[in-house]
Parts: sequence; C-alpha cells; structure tokens
Amino acid sequence: MLKDNDLVVIRNRNRGGTSYPIDGNWINFEYNEVKKVPFSHLKSLTYTNGGRYLLDHCFVIEDEDALKQLNMAVEPEYYYTDEQIKKVLFDGSYDEFADFLDFAPDGAIEIAKNLAVTEELPDNKKRDMLGQRTGLNISNAIMVNKVMNEDNNEAEVAAPKQRRVKIEEPKTEAPARRTAVPADKNKIIIKK
Repeated sequence: MLKDNDLVVIRNRNRGGTSYPIDGNWINFEYNEVKKVPFSHLKSLTYTNGGRYLLDHCFVIEDEDALKQLNMAVEPEYYYTDEQIKKVLFDGSYDEFADFLDFAPDGAIEIAKNLAVTEELPDNKKRDMLGQRTGLNISNAIMVNKVMNEDNNEAEVAAPKQRRVKIEEPKTEAPARRTAVPADKNKIIIKK
C-alpha cells in the first residue's frame, strides 16, 4: 500500500507538454519525460477536472500498486513505448493493429497517427483502420505533408534574382568645400 509521500515513476506520452496543478504550483512534463512524483499528486489528479484523462491517456504510470490504488484497470497497450507502437503499426498483423486501436489510450493512438503520416505508412488497410479510429484521412495527410516538404525544398533551392538589364547609377561628385580647412583640424577658430 502506497503512502501519499511515496514517489511513483510516471512518463509523459503526450506529444506536447503536459501540465497539472497541485497546491497552486504547476507540474510540467515534456514529451517522453520521466519523473518521480508523490503518490498524493496522482490521487489528487483523479479528483481534478481533466486529471483522470491525463492519468488514463497522457501519462504512463510504471507502478502496479499505484494503478491498483487508483482503480485503473489497464490493458497491455497502456505501457507501449514509441518503438512498440511503430512495430505494431508497420510490422504487426491486422488483428494486432485492431486490438491496439481498440484498447490503446488516446496518447498512444496520437503517436501512431503521427508516425503513420511522417513515416508514410505503406499499408492502405492500416491507413483506413487508423483513419476510422481517429477521423483523419492518413493518405491525404501524407500527400499534404509531401507537398509541403516539396514547397519548402523549392524555396530553399531558388537562386537569387539577378537583373538582365544593367542600370547605370547617376554619377555624383563629392561636394566641394567653400572654406579652407585649418591646418589643425581639431582647433576651432571663432572670429569676433
């Protein structure tokens, strides 16, 4: 049985930063950051607005006792790392992938969606399965990503513009002095 001040290891699987308020302070996590937090934080999150969503979908709690005390029944997909998600996405069978889509938390599904677009998932059936789960047309997202990358590459490669017709600049002569410059330039002469 964990006590409130016992430290529990949690990992942020959310692609962006994740934060939660405890006692007027914000606890911040970067993507894939692992921290040890007091068990009391996790208990407080269960009663905080939106906190249960963070526990279920954005954080991975590495302690079985903490999961039991928080009444969190998790499936094996809850613990998947980015590498395991990539493996099931690209190398897993259709049944493995369907189970992943049915039982994985939203944070893991987001990682799969981003991987499918950036790594250009070649399997059209898995693209459709993922699209039905997320509402994103993976094929169109891949196509848009390619077009955006091509536009960026063309902008970088474009040669600087050069004139085809030379413009002659008007010749201007330096202004001539109307008074003589004193031999000692630093000495100022004032006439009375």
